[in-house]
Amino acid sequence: MAFLNEQDFKKQISSGELPPLCLVFGDEDYLKKHYVSLLEKKSVDESMAQFNLHRINGENFVFDELYQVSQSMPFMSDYNCVVVKDLAVDKMKNDDFDVLLDLLGDPPETCVMVFWMDSVQLDEKKDKTKQFIEAVNQAGVVLRLDKMSGTALFKLLENGAKKRGCEMSRDSSSYLVKRVGDELNLLLNELDKLCFYKGGGEITRRDIDEICVRSLDASVFDLSKALVSGTAQQAFDILGDLLAQKEKPVVILGTLVSAYVDMYRAQVALNSGENADAAAQVFNYKRKEFRLKNAARNSANMSMEQLRSCLEILSDADMRLKSTALDERRILEEVMLKLILMS
Repeated sequence: MAFLNEQDFKKQISSGELPPLCLVFGDEDYLKKHYVSLLEKKSVDESMAQFNLHRINGENFVFDELYQVSQSMPFMSDYNCVVVKDLAVDKMKNDDFDVLLDLLGDPPETCVMVFWMDSVQLDEKKDKTKQFIEAVNQAGVVLRLDKMSGTALFKLLENGAKKRGCEMSRDSSSYLVKRVGDELNLLLNELDKLCFYKGGGEITRRDIDEICVRSLDASVFDLSKALVSGTAQQAFDILGDLLAQKEKPVVILGTLVSAYVDMYRAQVALNSGENADAAAQVFNYKRKEFRLKNAARNSANMSMEQLRSCLEILSDADMRLKSTALDERRILEEVMLKLILMS
């Protein structure tokens, strides 16, 4: 099933062509919120929003409410806009779902109906989800917005810097993503900070190091690298920085577990005669295959037995963190010492 891409959707909206139905989903939260807001602004004048803009929480979804507001005539405007947020269609009762499909099959001409999947993830393998997507696609548009990666993300940052009166090379944009992560909202906030700090000119790696906060994933990646290489001082310095940034110990440990799981999966693939990123075909590493390659490099000198022992150490620490009242920092420091001794 073909979905509308971001560029085509922007062109359609810019031309003034508003779809009667629109499904917005994917894993890029910033873009989803941005385009839902754009649809609201394009379909309803701000001065008439209290009359013509209706927001419905999918968690407490009642079909009658959707039907009534979608069928009502807009007040001094061409359109009503109805935004239904986080409707779990696959959990709907069969009768309610059938009535919803009937409405989608004949949407009102004076209404722009938007289904925004903010925190709800659509399982495209389920029958109801398939029927729902097909119904929206027949009468409107389905916009899937997944996280940007690679060249597209770097180019967006470089263009964003230029609009803010600065310059950013490909080396700097890729370094910013590596340091901050690929969450677009966070990246744009950090870009604003960088450009304000520079006030113009070239943004360098040094600027990024001085201004931008490292993401948890990036910090824990460096932490796991330090643990595997046995560089205790660097490992404890990184832990200190994370705790100073008010990161929760259980979250730090959970991310560290993920790093070691990556190493284990990468080594399993290599020992089977495959490339390190072969595990991406089995597990969910969509657009994150680089994690497996990095994990393979970090764990090159570790045996499968060592990695299994490390995972057992981490599992025990996870249970202790969640079930005892002991000092959380001490538990983290103990597990780090054990991991260093395993390297």
